Amino acid sequence: MALFLVLLLAFFVLFTGKVANGATELSDGAERASTGAGDLKAGAEKAQTGAKDLAEGTEKVDAGANTLADGIGSAKAGVTTLKEGATTLDEGAVKLLTGAEAANEGANKLAAGATNARTGAGTLAAGASSASDGANTLAAGATTAREGSDDLAAGANDLYTGMAPLVSGSQLLADKSKEAVAGIGELAPGAESVDGGALKMWKAIHDTPGKDGKTAYQNISTDLASYQPGATSAGVEQLRGLADLNAASLDFVTAGALDQAADKLEGLEWLVAGLDNGITGYDPAVDGPTPYHLTREGTPQVDGQGLLYGTGAVFKGLTELNTKAPALSEGAQTAADGVKTAYDGAGTLSGGAAELNTGLKTLETGAYTLADGNGQLATGAGTLATGLDTLETGAYTLADGNYKIYDGTISLSDGTSRLVTGTESLDEGVVKLDDGGKTLTDGTSDLKDGAEKLADGNTELAEGSKTLADGNGKISEGADTMRASTTALTPGEIFTSPKILAVLIPLLLLLIPIGMLIAGTRRGTQH
Repeated sequence: MALFLVLLLAFFVLFTGKVANGATELSDGAERASTGAGDLKAGAEKAQTGAKDLAEGTEKVDAGANTLADGIGSAKAGVTTLKEGATTLDEGAVKLLTGAEAANEGANKLAAGATNARTGAGTLAAGASSASDGANTLAAGATTAREGSDDLAAGANDLYTGMAPLVSGSQLLADKSKEAVAGIGELAPGAESVDGGALKMWKAIHDTPGKDGKTAYQNISTDLASYQPGATSAGVEQLRGLADLNAASLDFVTAGALDQAADKLEGLEWLVAGLDNGITGYDPAVDGPTPYHLTREGTPQVDGQGLLYGTGAVFKGLTELNTKAPALSEGAQTAADGVKTAYDGAGTLSGGAAELNTGLKTLETGAYTLADGNGQLATGAGTLATGLDTLETGAYTLADGNYKIYDGTISLSDGTSRLVTGTESLDEGVVKLDDGGKTLTDGTSDLKDGAEKLADGNTELAEGSKTLADGNGKISEGADTMRASTTALTPGEIFTSPKILAVLIPLLLLLIPIGMLIAGTRRGTQH
């Protein structure tokens, strides 16, 4: 028994060591379980939220599945219609192929004809352009001719009108020329007398010496500062100076006589100088400071502005005219007859010019009309050529396009055949899709129910994970307490710690009845 107790104590000591180690591991595991329970709680809350979202999504999926089922029904009807349309399209493609082939052939013929038309239009445009240039030249020439005709008609009319008084005037001239012949015969002697008188006045000034042996020209040209009226006279100034001296000597009578003599001398000199200049034509401002006197030949020096030149010319002219006047009179009569003939011709010319002008106006109008028409023709021909060139290009483009249409209709015909086959396959697929849609509708209904149950389960999972987290927290706390308690019962501390008494005292108390039991057993054996 004692051995049993010793063994029991040893077992207790070993057991408490392992319990201590297990308590430590239990405490660590409890902490990990507590942490995992927290994570489980958070995950359960997210799962609960996701379950709610899943439930809402499954409702939408269920609604979409129903909509899909309805759409599949409509698509099924549309596929039937598509199948019928594809069959019709295939038949139309065959007809289109036949028409495209004919259109392609016609487009090629159109392109060839457009090329020929464009060539002809180019030739027409060139000819129309040349005709337009010629018509413009003609119109310009007609205008020039008409303008000349206008001038001719106007001139002829003016000539005819202007010659009317010339006719009467020429006859009057012829008549008067006869009278002039007689008058010229009478004027010639008078002109000779005038010329002789002018020469006498010149000689009186230039060729008649005075008492001092000098001519008036010599004295006056020397005395005057400039040989013209108004010029200063040295002799006059001398007389006036003497008059002033006599007046200063109070000899007013002599002074007055000298002043009068000075005035008369001045007037006389100015008169002679002015008369001489009128006879000779001398002008100091034009001809210089030296007055006219004699030429190198010893004849009076005069110019065309002088009286002596004029009277000589008149006398000479009248003398010559008196000789030729009879012939002039006869010529004037001949001229009068010619003017009358010319006047009659001018009338005829005026009438013809008017008719010519009318015809040229008509020609001008027609020429411009022709030029305008040819211009429009050239423009139209050019436009036609351009249009035909465009038509030719378009025709070849059309031929090329029709060929492509023809080639495309072949592909279209092949495609429509495939489309018919495809619509048949589509029809079969839509039937299967309809069946699948119904299965999908049933499945989404089950999915909706399952999602609702999942949401409920996740709610309970969240509540349980919360309870588990709380329980794991308490387990962790208990494990910590147990570890603290078992740590005191390790073999190293059992025999050194006062707490051993807590173990030994119960053992000792247990040994008393055990001892009594053993003693009783022995007594019984002895008896």
